Amino acid sequence: MLSEFVTTNIVFLVRLLNGIVTISIFPFLYRMHVRNKKRFYLLWGVGFLLYGINILFRAIVNLWAEDYTSSLLWISFVSYMLGNISIIVGIGDLVERTRVALLSLLLLPLVPFITYILSGPVLIGWSISLSPYLLICVGLIFIKRKFPAALDLFIIGWVFLFLINLAQPLSMIAPIYVDILAIIGKIVIFKGMTNPRFSFLADDMKRFLVSGTAEIYPQSVHEHILLVQLNPGHREEELEWISHRVKNNAKEGTRTILVVLYDLITPSNLREWGMKEEDLYLVRVLPRSEQKIQTFEDYAAVMSDSLLQLEILISEIISYSQERKTRIDFVVYTLSWMIHTHGWESVYSLLTSKISNIKNSDVQFYGFYYPETHPTEEITKFERLADRILSSSDEI
Repeated sequence: MLSEFVTTNIVFLVRLLNGIVTISIFPFLYRMHVRNKKRFYLLWGVGFLLYGINILFRAIVNLWAEDYTSSLLWISFVSYMLGNISIIVGIGDLVERTRVALLSLLLLPLVPFITYILSGPVLIGWSISLSPYLLICVGLIFIKRKFPAALDLFIIGWVFLFLINLAQPLSMIAPIYVDILAIIGKIVIFKGMTNPRFSFLADDMKRFLVSGTAEIYPQSVHEHILLVQLNPGHREEELEWISHRVKNNAKEGTRTILVVLYDLITPSNLREWGMKEEDLYLVRVLPRSEQKIQTFEDYAAVMSDSLLQLEILISEIISYSQERKTRIDFVVYTLSWMIHTHGWESVYSLLTSKISNIKNSDVQFYGFYYPETHPTEEITKFERLADRILSSSDEI
């Protein structure tokens, strides 16, 4: 009897922890929604909030609420279904298929109906609880096959939850392990959702990379890593170099992506030098700023000052270049600021890790730098990586 009492209380505590972990995902996803204005994070956050409330109610029902079991179970069921509906709609919103996701909700009664036809009312409750997991897993696998989204951890986590909930009524897992494994599954899902690669590039950038018509045939890429030496006090020369490069690229159908640290070049600077917003994609690197772009909105993005984000950006650009057979100039203004901020070893490690991928693509990397601001032995290492070293006064 004592052993049963202890087991019941342990199961309650673990389920309580499961509910708390599930609910605690909500504030993280809500902050991501506030930061990047992507609605699917809000929908998922609300979904996990309701899902967690469902778990807490079930924990209370199993321990204390014999007199109120019926009403509490109904509240638990409603919050569970609404939470899953919110998550399913969020998955549709991720790939701009919200209407399809809403229509797919009509499939939710299909699994219980088939179960009822095959086995009568015996397994109807089991199939109702499993149908949202099944729909989510099928939807994610379809998106993974159809769209270039980083969904691996997301899919693994949801399939894991589906298998746990499938095994539980078959008595293949002890109740205490169900919630422990469920916590692990949700941590995997959360890790997948917050992976910067998951939704880093906006659809605007995808449209930018596939748009544009060449007026002249572009030359093939032979030099992939180029460094551009700058001299302090020659800002107009630097802007003129970038402007000239952007305009020539636009004629050739080469896409220009300009990564600017700390607003050293602003959207107004680009307009002053006659650069059209449709001719380049501006990535503003700001130190964890909440600032949102007011101009160049369809051809720009704000990125936190993180080498991980930059690494992801380079990988995505290489991937799109290979998929679309598009030549891309990737310009960093300035490499010197990046080195001073993150240390030369970290930046050097990032570049060396990407060199082989860049050289096997139609991407040219341009790094602007001020040689005299760096120790000679350090900057020499970067110069050795370059296929060519240019000056901002050079015509290319």
